[in-house]
Amino acid sequence: MSEKEKLMASNNDSEYSKLDEVQDQVDRVKGVMRNNIKAVLERGEDLDNIDEKANDLADSADGFHQTSKKVKSHMCWKYVKANILLALLIIIILTVIIVIAVCASGECSKKK
Repeated sequence: MSEKEKLMASNNDSEYSKLDEVQDQVDRVKGVMRNNIKAVLERGEDLDNIDEKANDLADSADGFHQTSKKVKSHMCWKYVKANILLALLIIIILTVIIVIAVCASGECSKKK
């Protein structure tokens, strides 16, 4: 081989090695990008799951709020009814006591 052919072969080898090196870098970058894309897609799925759970929680909170308002109203009416019954009971007891006191003093027999 002539000197010229040796130089050309040497240049071709160095060009090929540079080309191989660049190709390796491109392959590594492609691999990293694939991993990044996969991670972004997984993160997107996780965000969708979190969003679904948040919506479900909001719906549950609305249901709880409505139920608690109904229970509060029911308990308020129950309290009012109990107070009315207590007042009536006190009035009846006082009436009985007054009637007994009046009759015991002899006022009942005088009116007849």
